[in-house]
Amino acid sequence: MGKPYKYKSVSTDFAVFLNTFLIISTVIVFAVLVFISYQNVSNEFISNSMSDSGSVCADAINDYLSITHSVEDENQRNSLIGTFLRSNVISDKGAIFIVNAEGNILYSNTHPLLSTDLNTEIPLAIDGVNSSEGKFYQTYTDITGTLSRIVTADVIPDTGLYAVVINELQASSYISEYMNIIFYPVLVSLVAAIALFIGFVGLTIRPLRDISRTMSSVAAGDLTARVDEKYTMIGDRSGMLTLSSDLTEMARNVNSMIESLENQENDRSMFISSVAHDIRTPLTSINGFVTAMLDGTIPPELYEKYLTRIKSEVDRIRSLVVSMTEASSLSNVSPDLMDTFDLKEACDEMIADLEPQLRSKNITIEQKIDETGGTLVYGEIQLLCRVLFNIVTNAIKFTPDGGKIIVSSYQDSKANARVISVEDSGPGVEPEKRNRVFESFYKVDSSRKQEGFGLGLYICKQILTGHEQTIRLDESPELGGAMFVFTFPLPPKKD
Repeated sequence: MGKPYKYKSVSTDFAVFLNTFLIISTVIVFAVLVFISYQNVSNEFISNSMSDSGSVCADAINDYLSITHSVEDENQRNSLIGTFLRSNVISDKGAIFIVNAEGNILYSNTHPLLSTDLNTEIPLAIDGVNSSEGKFYQTYTDITGTLSRIVTADVIPDTGLYAVVINELQASSYISEYMNIIFYPVLVSLVAAIALFIGFVGLTIRPLRDISRTMSSVAAGDLTARVDEKYTMIGDRSGMLTLSSDLTEMARNVNSMIESLENQENDRSMFISSVAHDIRTPLTSINGFVTAMLDGTIPPELYEKYLTRIKSEVDRIRSLVVSMTEASSLSNVSPDLMDTFDLKEACDEMIADLEPQLRSKNITIEQKIDETGGTLVYGEIQLLCRVLFNIVTNAIKFTPDGGKIIVSSYQDSKANARVISVEDSGPGVEPEKRNRVFESFYKVDSSRKQEGFGLGLYICKQILTGHEQTIRLDESPELGGAMFVFTFPLPPKKD
């Protein structure tokens, strides 16, 4: 195979880095969103708590005024105020005090949760009301920064007294609610998404790594390497490991390419062996004849006979060399050599030239050329006629004695080409070998007894490729043998 070229395998390190970066970025975004949502919930809780405290303070003031205005007996009035402040409706909202300007407590509900320094809180609340000339709010937080207490105070009109509400908050209540409703569900969703993402990336990278390793092995000269079959199966459970039909198709194409390279290498080895045999045989004959002429074994009167045989052997070697040389250059068609010619006339001349071969095998050849739109085609005349000649000759070779060949043609205006088909009644070609017949050095029958060097159809494909045309091999629906379908370009339209 020669010295393998230096091949740099496809690395997945960058893909891993990119995926890691995306995961970290997702976690950071999640953390930021959680913090923002927590702040929103906290602010909403503070706002609601302050509103509730303000409402309790206003209710206490209204009820105090209502009782003092409606009840004249001081003892009864004091009893009603105390009963009101200690009622469940009010006590559940915090500790409530009615105090004078000096901060002395006149009435309270003696809230059991109250754990503050009243000698400090109440004077601060009164000062706050006086300085703000309206309802006063003060919030307190614990060492963790969580809201722990709200102090609300307001003046009782026309009394010189103040209503003070101290509400100790249970932060755990709204934190627990936040965790259960928002944080935990979002966290579970994030973990599940990351797990699925990592799994998807892993399933995507694994076939890529296998393809990379396979290509590296091929580059090192190992044509037996293949991508694992589980990455090439479509519709099978194992094929789902790739998750992507594109990766499956890529793996199959890589295996197909390697198989093609392996087949070409095997065919090339077989061809070289065949060529060596084909060259060695005439060279041996030439060497024997020349040696015999030099040592007198062959008398001078027989020189002409043996020189003719020597020339025949030289022509055979020359034919092989010319075929090999032409096969590498026929795809380069010069535009200057392209011209218009009549396909029907070319077919008639070809059949006339092949008459001896057709007669020797008693083969009937039939033409079905549709002349709708004319039979003119465009290209390098010698090369396109050679394509036609090679394919019909190939059909004669594989058609049994007494068989039949059909040459058909019709114009395909949409493709701007004339479609030509050559069918024979021979054995045909197995479906798995039909694409390979156009490879260089390939022979359907690898036996050396088969004539030719395996370059005829390869040369045809090269010529048609140079003309931007196609060729394929199918089964003849009418004769049951091989059917070659190829196209010749139509003449360019005149302006």
